[in-house]
Amino acid sequence: MPMADPVCSVGRLSSLGFVPRVSSNVVIKRLSATSWTPRCALDVKIKMGDSKFQHELKAAVDVVERACRLCLSVKTSLNETGGMVEKNDATPVTVADFGVQALLVGEEDAGHLRKDLVEGMKTPETSKSPALVDLVTEEVARVASERVCSLTPEKVMAAIDRGGKKLNFTNRLKSSYWVLDPIDGTRGFLRGGHALYVVGLALVVDGQLVLGVMGCPNVSYVVNEGAVHGTPKLQMVSAQDFNKRPNGTHSADVQTGLLMASCTGCGCWVKPLSRRPVKSEEKLTMEDIFKDMLETKVDNCKVLKKARFCISDHEVWRSLPLAVALASASSSEDRVAEHEADILPLCCGSLCKYFAIAFGGASLFILHLNEGSSVKVWDHAAGVICVTEAGGQVTDVIGTPLQEMIGTGQVLFKPEGGVIATNGSLRDKVLQRFGPIKRRS
Repeated sequence: MPMADPVCSVGRLSSLGFVPRVSSNVVIKRLSATSWTPRCALDVKIKMGDSKFQHELKAAVDVVERACRLCLSVKTSLNETGGMVEKNDATPVTVADFGVQALLVGEEDAGHLRKDLVEGMKTPETSKSPALVDLVTEEVARVASERVCSLTPEKVMAAIDRGGKKLNFTNRLKSSYWVLDPIDGTRGFLRGGHALYVVGLALVVDGQLVLGVMGCPNVSYVVNEGAVHGTPKLQMVSAQDFNKRPNGTHSADVQTGLLMASCTGCGCWVKPLSRRPVKSEEKLTMEDIFKDMLETKVDNCKVLKKARFCISDHEVWRSLPLAVALASASSSEDRVAEHEADILPLCCGSLCKYFAIAFGGASLFILHLNEGSSVKVWDHAAGVICVTEAGGQVTDVIGTPLQEMIGTGQVLFKPEGGVIATNGSLRDKVLQRFGPIKRRS
């Protein structure tokens, strides 16, 4: 049953914002091995159907998939339109960033995503960017559902203005709100190529993170039919795998775009991102939304020497504190020399790294933070619940689960020493090796 109003919503906002591939001759090193079984589509229908948040989850999956289509549409015309401006924090923002937020607002007003909208950045004067508003309106109209009323630039700007409200909970632990990151990894969106970006949406109810959806339009994967005892196997393909092939060319068996969804107690599920345009009048059923969804799990690596370490593409492994600690570890199972480390460098943002962990494409990643540094809730919420429901764990350096820090209604929170996301099996080993270093620094 849909949750009763009134409730609240918070999301990452831009200055116009709202709250709201591989061929057979390529050797791929330690790709993920998430199994797809024929009965998983039925399983997800049963599990999600039993969830008290099934209607919210259905709406979230629907809107994130539409948002990913919007991103892909904008991407094809970004260079021609010059659709980029700068936010006041100097990160690049695109028509897609604004459009995803506008889409969510429209769907909120129309259906099960309905929440009050709060917490936004300042909005530039409409007169200064009429072309940009027109572009946003056009892109949203292409993918919005039939529930959304006819859009005009004025309605888009009116929705933007609603994003200027501040969080105002009577009781933060008895409130429900959405946490949106319209494009996590905007630089990846702009860079193109194999750089990743993610549309992330999560729901907090009574102080608890209850569901999360991530759409990653640019992630590459292959499906090996009958790879293990007749069970299909899905494997993530990273940029470094492409680089082993001359000119980084694609092959016919490589596909792009995945959508991941999780709900508390129901596991984590993934499906190919649909490229089929959805007509505005088309009504999607629960079966349509969850069709082809298959359960995903974290990898089963239990020793650090065999782990795949996900890092940001601008980081250098040998200079990271964990790399230094592992290089001198006394245990042979924990000792990882520089040339032995299996590294997965990803760009851009945090959510794509959570995606890789939950998908089984990496064993762990660490977000390094200076003492007293804060992080933004929308950079983590959807990823944290997906990793958790896939069997992993996300904590700060002293072992406090991030789930306890998300859901307070605060935009910023302070993980002690940084964020550690693992497959669960490696959590204690990483805390043992990395924690003392951070506490001494």
